[in-house]
Amino acid sequence: MIRRFLVITSARKFQELPHVHARILTAALLLSRGVRHDAEAVFYLKDEDKTVRVVGSRVRRLFPDEDSSIGFLRKALTRGGQAGVIVRRGARDLLAGTAIGPGGRKACIPRPPFTYVVRFEDLPLDVNCSAGLEDLPPHHQVVVVNVTADRVLRGLDALMPNA
Repeated sequence: MIRRFLVITSARKFQELPHVHARILTAALLLSRGVRHDAEAVFYLKDEDKTVRVVGSRVRRLFPDEDSSIGFLRKALTRGGQAGVIVRRGARDLLAGTAIGPGGRKACIPRPPFTYVVRFEDLPLDVNCSAGLEDLPPHHQVVVVNVTADRVLRGLDALMPNA
């Protein structure tokens, strides 16, 4: 069961906020002891109409420090070619499972499969429900969603603010 983190952004937004994008990537895919094999981070560059998918089960050489993760992401967004990175033209297959994010019609708890949507740019997507995390920085939203999904998968109580 996959958990996908979709970041709708642009090359300009990445240049303005590379550290925030890199923090989202590491929050989505890394654990303290390795890589989440059931997660993907998908960056859709609206201005270039390009989708860059980083697959947790196949990614290599992604490290938790901010400088190297910025470099990893910069290379993935501009050239691709790394293990676990898939680059495609267009906005196909952005969502998997329940779409969760700001503007959702109701509150929900992330149960895989899901796509958590982070927006730096506007793109019309049908978001099914909200996790109530809009007031947090984007990378903190990703952390809370991952921790909550981990708790749900272990049969523990979810700790979501409005779900």
